[in-house]
Amino acid sequence: MIKGRKKTKQQLSDTIGFLRKRIKNLLKIKPKLENKEKELKKLEETFEDRVDTRTSAERVIKRILHAEIAQRKQSGQAMDDALEYTRGIIDTIRDPLIILDADLKVISASRSFYQIFKVKPGNTEKRHIYDLGKGQWDIPKLRKLLEDILLHATSFDDFEVEYSFPVIGKRTMLLNARKIYRKTNHTQLILLAIEDVTERKALEEKLRILSNHDELTGCANFRSIMESLENEITRSRRYQKKVSIIMIDIDQLKRINDKYGHVAGNDALAVFADIIRNSVRNIDIVGRYGGDEFIIILPETDSKDALAALERIRNALKQKKIISPNENREFILQFSAGIAVFPDNAKDLKELVWVVDGALLRAKWEGKNRAVLEKRRQVRLNPSSGTRIEIVDSSSKQNAQNLKVANISKEGMLLLSTQDIFNREFLCRIHAPEEGPTFELVCKVTHKNKSESELYRIGVYFSQISESFKEKIPQCIEYPNNK
Repeated sequence: MIKGRKKTKQQLSDTIGFLRKRIKNLLKIKPKLENKEKELKKLEETFEDRVDTRTSAERVIKRILHAEIAQRKQSGQAMDDALEYTRGIIDTIRDPLIILDADLKVISASRSFYQIFKVKPGNTEKRHIYDLGKGQWDIPKLRKLLEDILLHATSFDDFEVEYSFPVIGKRTMLLNARKIYRKTNHTQLILLAIEDVTERKALEEKLRILSNHDELTGCANFRSIMESLENEITRSRRYQKKVSIIMIDIDQLKRINDKYGHVAGNDALAVFADIIRNSVRNIDIVGRYGGDEFIIILPETDSKDALAALERIRNALKQKKIISPNENREFILQFSAGIAVFPDNAKDLKELVWVVDGALLRAKWEGKNRAVLEKRRQVRLNPSSGTRIEIVDSSSKQNAQNLKVANISKEGMLLLSTQDIFNREFLCRIHAPEEGPTFELVCKVTHKNKSESELYRIGVYFSQISESFKEKIPQCIEYPNNK
């Protein structure tokens, strides 16, 4: 019993010793555990800080991404808005517009392009410009212009195209192009604007015709007919070809105006002009000189062919019934005419018109309804009343003799004398009427003959005449205004 108790006591003591020993050992490692605990706390804190930092970084990145996405969305929207804005502008432009890429293929076109040319986007976009329609834009010069734009130039203006388009018919177009360089993708575009100028061209032509033609008769107006005559005289000199002109005046137009009214008179002028145009060649030019006078220019024509043209006009008048469409009046038209030929009858335009006008006046004086062909170099007309002519000896300048003048021109005159003149050359004083100028000229006799009335008819021409004399001599010449 006692042994059992000793044994139990011993075991208890050993157990207590073991525990004390363990406690000592534990007390020894406690600081280390405390340090480890501190390190663990630090690790936990560091981890938590790192977790917080990563979370913050993720938040920042998320914010940046959201901002970038929002910006991209705004940029995309802005781009879409810009494209829509540009498309709106393009579609609002009335003239057709095509956008081409660097291969000259159509990227897009304006609404007006599709409307005017009656085509659809499916048959236009992504197609080469030269393949559009039936190849109407396949023009060598246009090809060169577009290629030059891509390589060198930046634009071209007002290239004119005339083409019969399948649906809209014959049109005249002006093309204008601009090159655009896109930095974002380093590509080139060409904006090609197409302006339909068909109506404008027609209006310009109409205005040109109106500016050069008489509105009532449709003939060339005075300015235009004078320009044409100057051109034909220049051609005549260059090629040594004759050009004839005819001046026609309707006889008794005043009587038609007085009897039927000026409306009927205007109808007569218009009908008469049509008959003239239909009776001459296509190369002949018919112009209204003024009032009821017309001029016909006949290039490369002599006096014989000019007379033949007048005969055709006269026959046409006889065969045509002249009726005033406004007044419903029928009347007969007749005319008087003068013919002159360059260079046979004059040396320039002014002189040629003066000569043919004189020939017309003679036709009127001789009874109307006839033609007078000028055969002399200068037309001689009656001297004005009061014009006096004196001839004196060229050397002594004495023995003045008054002579009567049958007719006179800028280069000579026909004198009437009861006595023969033996000198081939003499001094002539011409006194203009009403205290006008006095001219002193040397005259040379060209021909003379004696009439049945015993009057000598002496033709002379003026030697060494001045331009001032030519300008003033009309004061000595009578220009009747009776028709």
